[in-house]
Amino acid sequence: MSDIRDLPVMTEADAKAIGFATFNNVPHKVIDLPDGAFTISVKTSDGRRATFCFMPYGEGAARFVDIQFHDRGTTIADANGGQMPTFNSFCITKGGRHIVDTRALTEDIKPSIMVLLLDTAVEEQERAAILTAKTKA
Repeated sequence: MSDIRDLPVMTEADAKAIGFATFNNVPHKVIDLPDGAFTISVKTSDGRRATFCFMPYGEGAARFVDIQFHDRGTTIADANGGQMPTFNSFCITKGGRHIVDTRALTEDIKPSIMVLLLDTAVEEQERAAILTAKTKA
């Protein structure tokens, strides 16, 4: 089993004071994740479940998060012949504008995994340069 540092629920200010990012002034549950793949599974009081699978590129610290909501009641076929849950999501930018919004998509193309990339802007530029060089070779 992976070794994690699981801290108690705390205030936003307390989480920020010990070096964690915060979002909204609500109780925060902070977790130091181990290197390698690691999934956090959550469930609301009414039973709605979501998973957050933190994944590295190879070995080391996580560099992206696969996110799923499991209880919308719809699925699509996965690559292995099974079923994956589908869900809706949207992304918000400056001024509250929704720049990505899946709610208008038909059921057959609803997302089943949302991937949040954990690269810094510098890492993105470095990766783009490597990929560009590979395509020219």
